[in-house]
Amino acid sequence: MNTRKHLCLSIIGLFFLATSFGTQAQSLNTFTTPQDGFWVVETTPKSSVSIVRFYTNDQRLIYQETISRKLNIRRLQIKKQLNVALEQALFVWNATHKVPTDRQWVAMQFDK
Repeated sequence: MNTRKHLCLSIIGLFFLATSFGTQAQSLNTFTTPQDGFWVVETTPKSSVSIVRFYTNDQRLIYQETISRKLNIRRLQIKKQLNVALEQALFVWNATHKVPTDRQWVAMQFDK
């Protein structure tokens, strides 16, 4: 009976261990959208220039930047970099309520 009990506990332990590894792997690959604000990327066809605009949740433009490259917003890394720039724009907007110019926040994210 003792062996059977140990086997059952071992199987249960392995089950919980396997599920905990599965949830950690999922959390590493997920993309979190920003809680405040959003960004829009505009690239015209046959152009190598993108315009990135950052907005507050109430659709107020808080920052705009033109960069000389196309952005593939399907890529997770691009989304993360745009979110970092959005956080910077929101921080300045919340402190000053002015639209900053010539900051190059987006370009700096892609020059790293």
